[in-house]
Formats: sequence, C-alpha cells, structure tokens
Amino acid sequence: MTSKLPNQKHFVHTTMVGALLLLTACSVNPATGERNFTAFMSLEQELRVGREQHPKIIAQFGGVYEDPKVTAYVDRIGQELAKVSDLPDLKFTFTVLDDDIVNAFALPGGFIYISRGLLGLANTEAELAGVLGHEIGHVTGRHSAQRYSQSVLAGLGTAGASILGSIFLGTSQVGDIVGQTSAVYLQSFSREHEFEADTLGVRYLARSGYTTEAMASFLTSLNAFSTLEAKVSGLPDPASRYNIMSTHPRTQARVVAATRAAEVQPVANPRVGNRDYLQAIDGVIFGGSPNQGYVRGQIFVHEPLNFRFEVPGGFTLFNGAQQVAARGPDNALILFNGGKIPHRGSMASYLTRVWAKNTPLSGVQAIKINGMDGAVGDTRLRNRNGVFDARLVAIRHDSDHIYRFMFLTPPSRTPALDKSIEDTILSFRRLSRADRAKYGPWRIRTRTVGSIDTVARLSRIMPMQGPKEEWFRVLNGLQPSEEPVPGQIVKIVVE
Repeated sequence: MTSKLPNQKHFVHTTMVGALLLLTACSVNPATGERNFTAFMSLEQELRVGREQHPKIIAQFGGVYEDPKVTAYVDRIGQELAKVSDLPDLKFTFTVLDDDIVNAFALPGGFIYISRGLLGLANTEAELAGVLGHEIGHVTGRHSAQRYSQSVLAGLGTAGASILGSIFLGTSQVGDIVGQTSAVYLQSFSREHEFEADTLGVRYLARSGYTTEAMASFLTSLNAFSTLEAKVSGLPDPASRYNIMSTHPRTQARVVAATRAAEVQPVANPRVGNRDYLQAIDGVIFGGSPNQGYVRGQIFVHEPLNFRFEVPGGFTLFNGAQQVAARGPDNALILFNGGKIPHRGSMASYLTRVWAKNTPLSGVQAIKINGMDGAVGDTRLRNRNGVFDARLVAIRHDSDHIYRFMFLTPPSRTPALDKSIEDTILSFRRLSRADRAKYGPWRIRTRTVGSIDTVARLSRIMPMQGPKEEWFRVLNGLQPSEEPVPGQIVKIVVE
C-alpha cells in the first residue's frame, strides 16, 4: 500500500491541476463566442508559431509561385475576406505555393497557403474565395490552438509534472511549442473543426457578396479530380499525396449542412466571377514546374539539375517536394532523392558510412552509370506493408551533388523485377541538348468556345496521360456528358 502512495499523490495532483486548467484556461472564441480550451497556446504564441513556421512551409511545398499577377489576385480576394472575418485587425498573409498538388491550409497567426494546383482546378472567383474563407475560418476559430492544447492535456498523465512545472515555474519548456515542426500544425482537423471552418467560411462569403454555393461546387470538382487521378494511376491513393482531402476530410453533405448552419441571408445578385477568375489564372503552370522537374509518363526530367531517368512499365511516377516516388505492382516502390551533399570519398564509402551507416549491406560494389561514379548495395527491410528487398544506389552527379535510388520489392517479385531495376539505374543520365528542347512546363490556357467546338475537339491537344475528354470535363467542372456552350470560356492544358 505505502509503495503506491507517491504515484497516487502524483495522479491526484495532476488530475486536480488538469481540472483547474480546464476551468480557468478557456478563452472566448472570437468567431463563435463560445469558450474554448486554449491554455497551451496564446494568441501571441500563435503569431510566433506562424512567423517561425512560414519559411519552413515555403521550403517544404516547392517555394513561392513567382507570378505577380496571380499572387496579387489571390491576396486581393483573401484580404477582402479577412476584413469581414471575426479577426479583422489580424494581419493575414496569403501565399501561392509552387506545388501541383491540389492543396490549401492555414498556420496559426493568419498565414494562409494555396497551391497553384488548386488554382488550376477551381473555375470561379467564388470557389477560390470559398477555399480561402474556409482557411480563414480555421484561423479565426483558433483551431490550431485548441488542437494543440487538447493534445498537451491528453499527455498530462505521463508528462504532467514536466509540462505543468514549465507553466508554473516559468521554465524554457513553455517555448517548445514554437519549435515543433510544421507537420504538427498541418495535421487534419476534427470533424467539428472542419464543420465550423465551413460555417465561418460561408459567412465570410456572404458578407463579401459571393455565392454561398461555391464551397459545394468546388468540392464536387475536387472529388471528380481525385477519382480521375486514381483511375489514371491505377492506385486508390496516388502516392498518398499530401493534398487538401488529407488535411480537410469533408463530404458534400457536411458542406451543405454547414452552409445551412451559417444562417446567412441569400445574397442578392451574388458574385461568381467566372470570367475574371479564368483571366487571372491564364498561363498558370499545370503539373510539374521547371524548379521541381517534370513527370512525363515513365520519365522524370529535371532541367536545372541536369538529369533524367525512366522507371519500368507498370510503375506510376509522382513528384513530391522532397522526393520522387514510383509505385508499382505488389507494393513495389522506387524512391529517388538527393541534391547537394558534401562527400569527398567514394560512392561505396558514402553508401556504407553515411547513407546506410546503421544498416548492414551485402553485395556492395562500385559501378559506372553513364560516365558517373556510383555504388550499389542490398539489404532487407520491414515496413508496415511487410518485408521487402531493398537495393540502394548512390550516384555522384558532379563534385557537389549526389543522387540516390532506393528500390523496394517483395522478395517473391525481386527476381522478376531485377532487370527492370537495372534498366532504371542505367537510365539515369545528364540531359542532352535534345532533352532540353523537348521538355518544358505545361500551362493552363483559356479559350472561348466557338460554334463548332466540342469536348472532343477542345481536349485533343492536351498533353496529359489518360482520357483527355475526362480531364477536360473535370478541369472545367462539367458533368460526364455535358458539352460547353458557344461563348463560354474554358480551360485547356497546353505544352
């Protein structure tokens, strides 16, 4: 009995302090008027988090999209919504990211991000405003502060003494929340927070005179886009790409319910802004950008970094901000990354002493790949999908840059894929003059529909893989059998 008393005292102390925090550390939500638990992140700390994480987000998601016309347009719409929000005095920052994934998210303190991939999918100014309004709703609803504070409180049973000691004794641990990685603030919100952000976003739309149906219409396009992307890739979750549905899991029914819950009066002559929007995004890059590289079927090309390679048939390539991935049959996977890596030794020493220094490799040998020094080694790894054979390849591209392949194959499939793996390795080479002339970015261009134009006629020049007519309909928000009408402005993708 006596040996358990200290633990019981600690439990009682922690529970009492936790209850005290729940009672005394709630703040009035500026957007809803309700009291929310935000004990572990004040408004000032939200601003600090946003400012410190902002450059990390830009680096993580491809950098800023450098198009003054587009960035000014997005900022103008965003600032207009922010002024009618429940935090009109907060300085909001709206950033367009050079990222082809359809994405939008917010950091604490008024930092809102939207990808050029999302701009390419939306069709009206009202739809853009709906996305921005939703993200503003997360900020004004202080959802990050609530989520963070609740996650800290949930850990009081095991870490209560150190956390509470930091708060009450004023030690430096209180400031650790600012040091969290950006991923902490980009996790998906709860269903309640998503519903509240939709409700607040609808209110901000109505206050700005936009149609309140814009959120639902954009979600329809987003669902169609996700379905088509999965169909073209043959995968249910193309490379598990970090997109808006991973951070904002919403359904059409919930968005419609949130619109009703917003209790706004119908807007007379609501703003839609189809023509203005399409004029603003005319020329926006679609898919990979020069700084990120291009996926062209089985080929990946990076012009500034001067290389290209080709993956086997049956694998689907995806380009991310940190690495390129190709997914194939039976969960086979190819990962490619690298860059400026200082290493003066051989590639074999880099492989064994740097990259895989804690992993035993077999069959390590030096190789030559199109005039470049390389090394290869094998091991066996286990991940959540099972046991895989892993082949690691390091290639010295020049004196400062090293690039790396990791091939993961189910042991039963490794012999059959061995030749394809070797072909992929040997396909890595520097770009020729012909390569540089051949590859370039795709762009969205607008067209006014003529009397003889049809989906088939307008879509046939588009360069993407898969059913071009379906791509055209998805990008223009058209139903499966719907045709554009003469005089309508539509989007096409051109090389």
